[in-house]
Parts: sequence; C-alpha cells; structure tokens
Amino acid sequence: MGASGTLRVGRRNMYKSFRVKNFRCFRDLQINDLGRVNLIAGKNNTGKTALLEAMYVLTQPLTPQTLFDLHSTRGLVHSDDEDRRDTWQRYFHESDTGHEIVLHGVDTAFNGENRTLSIKECTSDESYMNHIAQYAHQAKQLGLIGEGTLDIRGTSLLLFSFNLPNSESEKLKVYLPSKIHLPVYTNILFDQRVAYVPAQGRPSTKWLVDNFSEIDKQGRLAQLIGSLAIFESNLSDLRLLSLSGDLTIWGQVNSHQSPLKLMGEGVNRFSNFAIAMIAERPQYLLIDEIENGIHHTVQKEVWKAIGDLASDPELNIQLFATTHSLEMIRAAYEAFSEEGKLEEFRYHRLSRSSKTGDIKATTYNELDMEAVAAFGFEHEVR
Repeated sequence: MGASGTLRVGRRNMYKSFRVKNFRCFRDLQINDLGRVNLIAGKNNTGKTALLEAMYVLTQPLTPQTLFDLHSTRGLVHSDDEDRRDTWQRYFHESDTGHEIVLHGVDTAFNGENRTLSIKECTSDESYMNHIAQYAHQAKQLGLIGEGTLDIRGTSLLLFSFNLPNSESEKLKVYLPSKIHLPVYTNILFDQRVAYVPAQGRPSTKWLVDNFSEIDKQGRLAQLIGSLAIFESNLSDLRLLSLSGDLTIWGQVNSHQSPLKLMGEGVNRFSNFAIAMIAERPQYLLIDEIENGIHHTVQKEVWKAIGDLASDPELNIQLFATTHSLEMIRAAYEAFSEEGKLEEFRYHRLSRSSKTGDIKATTYNELDMEAVAAFGFEHEVR
C-alpha cells in the first residue's frame, strides 16, 4: 500500500473513461462516465480487483515492478529464482501472451489527455532479436550492465509501450526480461501519484509513522482526528509514542491513551484510507473491498468523510473502490445524496455474459441511482 512516483507530467485531473483489453479476466472492457468517487460492484469473479490492478498499472506505465507488487497484494510471492515470465503470464487474458494487453484512459484535461499503455511479450517472431538489441543498448546506456556481460539465451522480453496521443512526445518503451539475473529498468517520468489499499493486510509500521509525521508536519492533524471521530467521538488527540521501543500512533480518548492499533478494525481500516489521502495526496486512490472491517452502522458517515477528503481542493483525489456489500452501496448513495454531491458519485456494476463469458460494465449516474434507490437496490453483489 502507498503512493508511488511523482506527478511530473500534466495536471491533476481525473479519468472520465477507461478501457481494458486482454488483462486478467477482461477480454475487452469499457467503462464510461467516471466520477470523482466510483464504487464498483458485481458478483464474485467479475473482475473488480482486476480492474483496480489495471488502473494501477496504467498510473505507473513504465515501471514493470508494479506487476510483482500487485502479485504480492493477492498473497502470492515471486521467488527470487523464479522465471519472471511465470508471473507476468498471469496478467494476460486466459494467460494467452499472444495478444497484447492494452490499457487506455481518457482524462478530463482540456481536450482530453489520453494515456495508452500496451504490454506484449516478445519471444520468437522476426523482431525478437531487434527487441533484445534495444534492451541491451538501453541497459548499457544506463550503466546497468557492462559490455560483453549480457547472456540473453532463452530470454523472453515483456515490452511496455506508452504514449500520450495528444502530446508530441514519441512512444516510450521499457523491457522486462524473464531471466532473473538480467536487470530491470524503469522510466518514472510519466508516473502518477497513486495509493492502492488491498482487501487484506495492514500497512507497515514504517508507512504509518512516516505518513503520520507528514500529516503533522503539514499541520493537518486536526483533519485526520476529525475524520476518525466517526468511530470514536471522544477522540481528542493523536500522537507518536514509543511502545516497547517502537514508534506507533496513540490516540487520546477522554483521559485515556491507547495505541490506534487497539481501537478496532474499523478505525484502523478507515485510518489507512484517511492517512493515505491526507499525507500522500494521491491523484488516484484505489481501495479493494472497502467494506472490510467497517460496521454497517457507520458506513454512511465513512462515505461522507471520504467524499469530503476527495473533494478537498488541496487534495483533489479520484477514488475507485470495490465492494461485495449491498449495505455499502446503499450507504454511499445516501451519503452523497444527503450531502448534495450525488453528481460526483458513480456506481459501476460488472457482470459476466452467460453466453460468451465476457465482462461488461453498467454505469449508474445521479439519475440512474435515484431509480435504483426507488427499487431498493435489488442488485445481487455476492
């Protein structure tokens, strides 16, 4: 979990549409009419997590390490002596590396800034040796390998090609070699700031301490405390204190101090969202199974707090979250409706065709949500 990279190109905008081809379970998925806050639901195995992963990869288009980072969030570990191809093959639809992955996002920038990333495997076609030569040349230019030290026998290459169609810059490329001993290089020039919160697990103590310190340094501690009041109305202060020699976040509740980690799963889960938003100021926040650990009685207030943080002019974040919870969908609708911000909210339902197996997205905007609410949100999400 955490932000990655620094936004060096373009402005702080939001996606208005997103397309995924040949990635994970998606043969070809198009989602239009994205909002500031997007809630993604659907039955199991309809690609909710995979969609967040595709978005994450596009924010780091020339950083191959993202494939392995996402691999670990699913509880899978890439062995140091494992052929990298064993991992990257799983990202291709039906593990078919014969068709390239294409990720395409259209931004809300003036005239629409398009980001397109294609990922394809180079193995034995006529251009294979040319790609090997390009990889070797680039790696040597960067000083990653010396002359005459590159053993490419039996190597597959994954080619990342990225371009901004509305810009005059040429298409940029990086390579990921299958052999572990061969170096991996990146180009972070076009990275966007993003925070990814997986469904399970907690962030490291270092992440919490570093980001809490950043919030304190920014003078925004009161904003974090106010957000956490959803769970503990008597919370008056947060500070870093030592527990058995290790720094951790403590909260002041009435006259009692306690480590934040002991205040329950809900407050810890939400604090991860809030700390990421305030400290890291990501352009995109991706949350998998947002309902985990959050009791249904506070879900509406959680959505209000998230909406306030996302629309804060100094943060300006676009949120994508998945859910299996019908209560969470209802709570989101009620929260944004009561706050008069329903136009910022979109509900996207993923469903799989019984005939073709293909997955499609149905988007519900403000008017659609009103209609769905009138029928009591009868959608099946589990």
